[in-house]
Amino acid sequence: MAMAMAMAMAMAMAMVQMVLERAGRRACAERKGACSAPRFRERSSGRSRQASVSLLGFSLLCMGVPAHAENWRITPTLAVTETLTDNVFLTASDKKHSLVTAITPGIAIDGKGARASLRLSYTLTGQFYSPNYSDTDRLPGQKSASNSHQNALTAVGMLEAIEDWLFIEATGTISQQYLSAFGTVSPSNGNANVNNNQTETSSYSISPHIKGKLFSSAEYLLSYRATVTSSQSGLVSDTTASEWLGKLNGSTRWSALGWALDASRLTSNYQRRDYEDTKYQLSLLYRINPQIQVSMFGGQESQNYVSLNQETHTTHGFGFVWTPGPRTELSATNNKRFFGNGYDVKFHHRMSRSMITYTASRNISAHPPGVGNTGQGSNYDAYYAIIAANNPGASPESIRAQVSQVLQGRGIPADGTVVNGYLTNRPSLQESQQLSLALLGVRNSVTLNATESKQQPLGLVNGLTDDFSLANQITQRGFGIIWGHQLSGLSSLSLSLNQQRSISARSGQSDTRTQGAYLLLTTRISPKTQANIGARRVVSDGGAISSAGVGAGYTENALTGTLSHSF
Repeated sequence: MAMAMAMAMAMAMAMVQMVLERAGRRACAERKGACSAPRFRERSSGRSRQASVSLLGFSLLCMGVPAHAENWRITPTLAVTETLTDNVFLTASDKKHSLVTAITPGIAIDGKGARASLRLSYTLTGQFYSPNYSDTDRLPGQKSASNSHQNALTAVGMLEAIEDWLFIEATGTISQQYLSAFGTVSPSNGNANVNNNQTETSSYSISPHIKGKLFSSAEYLLSYRATVTSSQSGLVSDTTASEWLGKLNGSTRWSALGWALDASRLTSNYQRRDYEDTKYQLSLLYRINPQIQVSMFGGQESQNYVSLNQETHTTHGFGFVWTPGPRTELSATNNKRFFGNGYDVKFHHRMSRSMITYTASRNISAHPPGVGNTGQGSNYDAYYAIIAANNPGASPESIRAQVSQVLQGRGIPADGTVVNGYLTNRPSLQESQQLSLALLGVRNSVTLNATESKQQPLGLVNGLTDDFSLANQITQRGFGIIWGHQLSGLSSLSLSLNQQRSISARSGQSDTRTQGAYLLLTTRISPKTQANIGARRVVSDGGAISSAGVGAGYTENALTGTLSHSF
């Protein structure tokens, strides 16, 4: 069993390595051989990337050999989807219909051993278009609707290399990301459409860290994380980042009073610019009672986000955590930094069959939420909390199985993201807030997600343009609501409505708004086989002001049908 799992892990990482090599070759092919030697090495065979990916593959392969094989589950999957769309290129005029066949083999690995754990999901979708539009059939600037493929990967693994001291974490993602906030937005689950505003993006990280106790009243943590992010588009920079983090915290002779020392250094490299941010901070924490803890902190930060030279500023702030009961928690921090006030607010409240969550933050951001995100998704997390609370004696494996049954059986996506973000060529100051609500009834379920995100650029990048070159601040707002109804023990019906809007801060420039309505009927044919049929209508309006030069307005109607099987 252990040998089979190791072989499966090796196959999975080989697929990932193949994807990276194809990405580099395709990037050069799209520019018709215009890749300079250094640029091509950076994209496909640079030493830094090879080292990162090889280290990631080695770590995950080691994690794939479990100490207790019975706790590991490997599930191959296969899905076939037919999509009949009246606007395969998502254009405002000269719409072209197409019947798209998508064949998606995949593998899922989920397990936990005595000192290792791994959660991995990888799929490769091959798309076959009929008719197969040639270069003469499509509009200028459009990608070809010829047979193609898309990769999707989410992987996170942890290895306890030395018991209770040295740990190694590795993550990897491959996803479709938008190039511009003002370009075309694809329909939800609309991988069949051809969209020039999307590109395949990969992100990998490796993070060793040590932790332990110092004397009898202090704990220490020292970690390092290396990350490499790349896309298949030449419009955005590949990035690499390395971060050192050290933390020392302890108690005092007064049991209610604690302290912490933090130090960090983050260096990030874009195509034309290097950034460095170093911080030191001392914190004091005081627990007023079992429900309330307050904190104060101060320190120093040195960075070159807004200047070519390092600038040093003092930082200070406060925070609190309020936990009135096991169902409710509110935490907030506010700090003064070089860009003004930064904050982080988190609130969640659980009732017997529902969960409400609110988050808000203002901080530096390097990538949109989808890049490097290895979480299960907001809808998954909400239903996990509800089901776990109502089944206190259930094992984690049993709870995960029930959550998957609810999500798949009622046509609810695990990820409730309604604003996907977009790739940029520089760090940005991001202010965001998100509200999520999940209701789980006996036969009905409702999920609601609403998000607002505001981004401003930090610094200038000579020679490169992006949306920030055209709009100083970009605001994205979106919401999505999904109603699911259990028709029988085997079938369910779901209806979802969503909207995403991108707004430019400059007057006289067009905004974009995309709205969609989706109806899905799902039925289980056997314990491992599921089928669904669906219909959608999507309406998008607005003008394009993006560097990608892609129009955003279109309407699309489509019928879909999917047959999926897990082995």
